[in-house]
Amino acid sequence: MTFNFSITLLDGQSLDFRMEAGQIVFVLGANGTGKSSLMHRFYTTNRQNSRRISAHRQTWFDSNSIQISAQQKRATETNVLAYDIDPASRWRDNHSGARASLAIFDLLDAENVRARKITSAVDHDDFDLAKALSKTDAPIKIINELLKLSALPIEIFVEKSEQIFASKNGGAQYSIAELSDGERNALLIAADVLTAQPGTLFLIDEPERHLHRSIISPLLTLLFERRADCAFVISTHDVLLPIDNPTSRNS
Repeated sequence: MTFNFSITLLDGQSLDFRMEAGQIVFVLGANGTGKSSLMHRFYTTNRQNSRRISAHRQTWFDSNSIQISAQQKRATETNVLAYDIDPASRWRDNHSGARASLAIFDLLDAENVRARKITSAVDHDDFDLAKALSKTDAPIKIINELLKLSALPIEIFVEKSEQIFASKNGGAQYSIAELSDGERNALLIAADVLTAQPGTLFLIDEPERHLHRSIISPLLTLLFERRADCAFVISTHDVLLPIDNPTSRNS
C-alpha cells in the first residue's frame, strides 16, 4: 500500500512524498504551526485507508461493556468517517464518545472472531488448524504485554457479558471506566492500532498529551513493530519522541 502526500510551502512550491507500509514519519512543531491542519489534509487525501487518532478525543468510558449493536457500530463508523473530512474536525470532535465505543467494540470483536475460528476448527476435527490459530495471540493479550513493557502495570480482562475489567499489579479487578486518563488513552491507542486492517495509514495527533514520554514512547515503538504492515504519521510537540524511534523520518 502506497500513500501520497503533498505540502504547500511558503514560496508556493509543493513538497511531495510518499509512504509505504512499515514507514513512520514524525511531524514536529509548536502550537499554532499548522500540524493539525496538515494531519487533516493527509487524512482527506488518503481517507479510504486511514484511521485518525487524536489526543483531543474523549478519554473516558460510559461503561465497561459494549453499548452498541453491530448494526449501530457500522452506522456510527460511517458517520465518524464522514465527519473526519469536515474542516471543523481539526479542532472539535463531535464523535469523541463514539470513537471510544468503536475501539472497544473492535477489540472485543477481534477476540470473538479469533475464538470462533478456533472453535470451528475443533468442531471439524481439524486440530492442527486449531493449534495453529491458537498460537496467534489475542489482541487483549498483546495489549497487556505492551502496557507492561510501557511501564503501565495494568492488565485487561474480558469477563461474562463481555464486560471489560482491569487489574493493577495483580490486584483486585475493577471496571475500565475507572482507569486513569493516561491508562485509558493507552488502551484506546493500542486497540485502534491492533484491530485495524493491514495497509492502514495511522494519523496520530499529539499522543503525548495524555501520556508521559516514558510511557508513550515505548508504547508507540512496540505498536510500530507489531504493525509493520501499516504506515504511521505522528504529529507532536516533543522533539525527543522521534529520537526514541530511530527508524522514523522527520518532517
